[in-house]
Amino acid sequence: MQLTNSKKIALLLGATGLVGSALLDELLAHDAYIRVIAPTRRPMHRQHDKLENPVINFDELEEYAGKLPCQDVFIALGTTIKKAGSKEAFRKVDFDYIVKGALVAKTGGANQCLLVSSSGADVESRFFYTSVKGQTEEAIKDLGFWATHIFQPGVLVGNREEFRLGERIGIGVSNLLRRISPEILGDYNPTKVSVLAQKMVDAAQGMEPGVQVHGAMSLLEDKAVSDEDI
Repeated sequence: MQLTNSKKIALLLGATGLVGSALLDELLAHDAYIRVIAPTRRPMHRQHDKLENPVINFDELEEYAGKLPCQDVFIALGTTIKKAGSKEAFRKVDFDYIVKGALVAKTGGANQCLLVSSSGADVESRFFYTSVKGQTEEAIKDLGFWATHIFQPGVLVGNREEFRLGERIGIGVSNLLRRISPEILGDYNPTKVSVLAQKMVDAAQGMEPGVQVHGAMSLLEDKAVSDEDI
């Protein structure tokens, strides 16, 4: 069962990223939402009747407790160790900002949290990246939202600003294996950002409480990924 028409407010954290941008488009177009609050470090310079774009300091998220009213919080914050510059800086974004942001949303009335994580996320992982992702998932679960949706996409496929040779090679190999069977790659199948965003917004209209984890296999599109999608 899904809600098809409501008057909800969505809080979107990470609206300027690859997934966040696609989520913003989906949320603004969806009839269930009358407002979309998308805080960013700098103005997005985007105009829409539903959109509110407060400029905030993510290092001071606690100051916004109770000031960002919403029913659903979508969290698409994330970086890489390379971009962040250190493991500590990476953890600050992918753990601290996410958990604090979820807490702020809860004080604003949020009863659903929809988080973008990663395939392989596991607290016990030997790899720092997936270990932090696992820790973040557990921390979000512990916040006790009425419904928590954790999405674990594979390699994200969308219109990135930078060229990633390794990603293109990986997608080519993945497409070859998918022609044999998608089950070969399992939850390490590539994930189209547009499909992920649509499924996240659809999930937020569901009526099932508790924690639900959506692996990359559940985020597949029927056709293979083409160069135009990258």
